[in-house]
Amino acid sequence: MDNVGNLTLALENAEGNPAEEPNCRIEFVRLDEVAIGRADHLEFPPNHRFALPAFPQAQNLHCVITPSLYRLVQSNFFTLTDGQEMTQTASVMRDPSQWQPKFTAWNSLATDFDEMKAAIEGKLVRLKHGPDVGVITPAVYDGMNSPALTLAKMALLNLFRVLSDQNDPVSGRPWFNTVKQILVLDQERFVAITTSDLFESIDHILNNMGEFRSQGFFPADVTLHYDNIPSEFQLTAPMISVKRVYQQGNIQFTLAKAKNQQGDCVLLDCDMDEDHNLFLHATDFFKHLFTGGTNPIDIHEYIVHQEKGVDLGYELRPRSEGLAVVTTSQPEVRTLKKGA
Repeated sequence: MDNVGNLTLALENAEGNPAEEPNCRIEFVRLDEVAIGRADHLEFPPNHRFALPAFPQAQNLHCVITPSLYRLVQSNFFTLTDGQEMTQTASVMRDPSQWQPKFTAWNSLATDFDEMKAAIEGKLVRLKHGPDVGVITPAVYDGMNSPALTLAKMALLNLFRVLSDQNDPVSGRPWFNTVKQILVLDQERFVAITTSDLFESIDHILNNMGEFRSQGFFPADVTLHYDNIPSEFQLTAPMISVKRVYQQGNIQFTLAKAKNQQGDCVLLDCDMDEDHNLFLHATDFFKHLFTGGTNPIDIHEYIVHQEKGVDLGYELRPRSEGLAVVTTSQPEVRTLKKGA
């Protein structure tokens, strides 16, 4: 190779720490989508340095990173000059299929979680379109370990953390401060009985959208939310809904005036989805090929990226440990022929 440049790569997880990745493939691809080289079975850390053809032998290359524990990520196009040393860090998001939560036990949760505990302890909680979780006790909470319950539990903890850390701009109180009793869970939402103050705040925001749009609020559709209301409640007024864009994810507040056998109440259907732009801006060089569907682990990535050191009431661990790896300090880029 007459002209050679070097690209050194590091992987960084959502928390901003070196991503521990046991079995990664790195490909270098031309503008016409032909792969000119590949290195397999790399472990990160350490960082790896790749010798690549430089201009004029090669130009408009991009790097495709396929980890075993994280989502695929690829770089923008680049061209190396002879002798150039380029160093880049790719921020990688966990692949939800490869990670599982380890929850903090109920009795070990920090006092920060007392409001969440008060909203569920001693109360019947059910899964949306699923079986009842049961009346929540410490043992029931700690026993929420089935796949559906694990997702719902992570979603509850994610929502609690963001709603506790962010304030209603009308009342000035944390959003979660209005939640009285959580009724329903699923992997992206909870439905709860809330105070009338929250209905008044959301109504005020909707009626003064010119003032609040600059704060990240916008009107939201209520069509799909009627199905989330428990069957024992009857609505007494049209639903109202607003979304608020946070760096931790988009939160939708859907409010309904309702009644049941106990009388009139206000219900909150609160759900959270991804802000696809956050990780696009995590680095100037790499971008994620992000495919939809809200998974609590995706939301975890946004929260821990924005709030360093945050206590979510759980941590993530790889589903598989001890994967075999083959790596060198200077990985060989295997040259590929067209169609290989």
